[in-house]
Amino acid sequence: MSIDGIGSNYVNRSATQSVNSTQESLASGQRINGAADDAAGLQIANRLTSQIDGNGQAIANSTAGISVTQIAQAGLSSINDNLSSLRDIAVQAGNGAYSDSDRAALQQQANGLIESIRSTVADTSFAGQELLTEDGSLGFQVGEDSDSLFNVATNDLNGALTASGLFAFDVNDPTNLSTALNAVDESLANVATLQADYGATQNAFSSRVDSLLAAQVNESAGRSRIADADIASTVSSKVVNSILEQSSTAIQAQANADAGRSLSLLSS
Repeated sequence: MSIDGIGSNYVNRSATQSVNSTQESLASGQRINGAADDAAGLQIANRLTSQIDGNGQAIANSTAGISVTQIAQAGLSSINDNLSSLRDIAVQAGNGAYSDSDRAALQQQANGLIESIRSTVADTSFAGQELLTEDGSLGFQVGEDSDSLFNVATNDLNGALTASGLFAFDVNDPTNLSTALNAVDESLANVATLQADYGATQNAFSSRVDSLLAAQVNESAGRSRIADADIASTVSSKVVNSILEQSSTAIQAQANADAGRSLSLLSS
């Protein structure tokens, strides 16, 4: 084989490999489809992918934390409404024109509200975790670091309401009205404190989600710059290499034909 034939053979193989590589990039949209394309770039892209996936899970955890605080706040809002109605009943029972039967009717309304409060305390839960029946916390990992942990407090509201005397609410006896009002006011204060705490926790989660989303966008952009194919450049490269492949094939065919003719002349 002639030197030109050997050279065209090499060009042909190289051009074919390049065509295959650019074709794979165009099909996948990725500049790096394996370590052979860019070993260092592949490692960086893989690390960024890991960070992006981790941030995605942290966002999911944070949104679950937000859901917990929202459920707790909804329960507390319902309890607050019932407490406000109880306070109205206590004030109404202070009407000196009311008879014993009138106050008994008010007490019956109050008992219904108190039962509603008990039910709300027991039923306020997230994924089976009760939020208002005992003191504790639910932890949510909101980042890849070990200290990226947000806690949502659970509270023994039932105990606090019992201690305030709410469940002993009595308007049958006018002399007990002051005690009933104090119990309701203390209960309202306890609920307001919990509402503020859950609201602050929700804001912390929301801020964390914003931060994680921004990081995820930046990491995705960085990975894209490293791993994604430049379609225009890749198409141009494919065209050039296709031409080289076709040209080297033609040269090889011509070289083979010339060699055949030479052998024919020598043997004649």
